Amino acid sequence: MKQRWVAPVGDQLRFLANWLEPILTRPGLEPVPVEELCIELGEGDAPQAFEPFDALVGPVQISAEGVVAPVIPVEPFLALRAQIGAAGDYVPHVVLARADGTHTYDPIEAVASEAVLIDSLILV
Repeated sequence: MKQRWVAPVGDQLRFLANWLEPILTRPGLEPVPVEELCIELGEGDAPQAFEPFDALVGPVQISAEGVVAPVIPVEPFLALRAQIGAAGDYVPHVVLARADGTHTYDPIEAVASEAVLIDSLILV
């Protein structure tokens, strides 16, 4: 049975989430609790041990999905996806708030980013 793997980054993004609170709490957005912030890798088999690596989360943008932040570099995440056998198109990102579809926002990009250390994966 395939399981969904994520890289937890919530504690590392606490300051960023607090700083973005005026954006994350706009009508039609549901902030993701800090302890649930993660980078989804996808469904797959258990990963093997991997070398921890640094990544950069941001800049933060509003999209149809909500408030999201792309993550770079992409290559280590693609390598982890290959290791677990995840398939399909993939762009690593963190969802900071989910849109409920009741409001439309002009595109915004907050020049805000945070460095994170990817050193573990968990099942959700």
